[in-house]
Amino acid sequence: MEILIYTFALMKVGGVMQKITLWRQKLKLSQNNFFLVLCAVVGVAAGLAAVALKQATEELEKLFKVYEKSGNFVLLISPVIGILLATTYTWVFRKGKLGRGISNVIDNINNKGGMMEKDKMYSHMITSSLTVGLGGSMGLEAPIVVTGSALGSNIATVFKLTDEERILLLACGASAGISAIFGAPIAGVLFSIEVLLKKFSTVHFVPLLIASAVASVISQLLYHGGQLFYIFTQGWDIKAFPFYLVLSIITGFYSLYVLRSISYSANVLDGIKNPYKKALIGGIALGGVIFLLPPLYGEGYRTVQMLLNSDYTRLFDSGLLFKFHDSKYALLFITVAILLIKVFAAQLTMSSGGNGGFFAPSLFMGSMIGFFYIYSVNYFNLGKIMGIDKLNEPNFIAVGMAGLMSGVMHTPLTAIFLIAEATGGYTLLVPLMIVASLSYLISKYFHPQSIYQKH
Repeated sequence: MEILIYTFALMKVGGVMQKITLWRQKLKLSQNNFFLVLCAVVGVAAGLAAVALKQATEELEKLFKVYEKSGNFVLLISPVIGILLATTYTWVFRKGKLGRGISNVIDNINNKGGMMEKDKMYSHMITSSLTVGLGGSMGLEAPIVVTGSALGSNIATVFKLTDEERILLLACGASAGISAIFGAPIAGVLFSIEVLLKKFSTVHFVPLLIASAVASVISQLLYHGGQLFYIFTQGWDIKAFPFYLVLSIITGFYSLYVLRSISYSANVLDGIKNPYKKALIGGIALGGVIFLLPPLYGEGYRTVQMLLNSDYTRLFDSGLLFKFHDSKYALLFITVAILLIKVFAAQLTMSSGGNGGFFAPSLFMGSMIGFFYIYSVNYFNLGKIMGIDKLNEPNFIAVGMAGLMSGVMHTPLTAIFLIAEATGGYTLLVPLMIVASLSYLISKYFHPQSIYQKH
């Protein structure tokens, strides 16, 4: 319903744009000042889109009551339904050409002067909410980046801006989308600079800041806003420094596993030509995996928050292994299983015809690798090497997210500030900087292309 309301509102955009033009003429705004007004307009539109997308996805999750019991057989069915519905929309309304992922936005910038199709202002919201809300093991961030970028691009076209201005307004839409969906305005700005614009300039920075800040305000007003995750920490101990160094190496090399696994599994269903048959087979396979490991359902942010709350046994919720939830060995086993399989579940979602992005899977896997590492360290009492009785587990879980995101996406600045903003963990800035930068360097050395450049 939320997306339908948003889509209906887009139909009224022409009248709104006309009023903005008249308003500009009355106030005699210069081109530069008018452009900044458009940045705010894009921020509002992208903020509304993010709120609609999040609420629609949450409503679908509630509809199927996924987390209410052990051995939930709904998990077998809902991913199939979601992927089939997304596939149907794609082929009925887009003739199979949806243009998934942030790499398509980058292609539009590099080869088309930032021109993006009008339908991308809503098509990615529809397909991704169906996919992720019904269990697809992906995230909503790439779809909202595409949506925000399309809003910026098309508003620029309406007002006949130059290619350079269109690309910057497109980047404003992307920043606004990230800002609104994470509650992280600085990370939104840095994402556009690191991934889309590839350069820093104060000329770019101010418009990006305006769009990102406005979108964050819209999100907090209309959504049950605030930060995405909550972390209980009192800072970090300098004695823990060596353990953060080890975590950076682990996340760096695990990033390589993720990147190469994506490449390996990207064409797993290419032999199936019929899109509906592909959606059915892929959806059934995905449902089976999620049935065995329920934390793989959807974005996985619920699981991340449970880890940050040190509520580890909840990893067994709705699963067949619930009777082993008191076993520490079973906990480590299920964590390793999730770490090995999550990347394939994400790729299977996309290959089947679903829509989503690797933002959420990166954060999810980063939290799991951080948890596995620090839980093992504390279990074997390795902190005593540095004179620490017990290392702060939520700290390492949060920092692990930044490390993996930086390694997979090659965006260390975005990773640092996204986790600092999304968790409220600004006291962890130094560990975040250490782990994100070293993880990035390791990944970049062995795998020069990021996930966006590779795909």
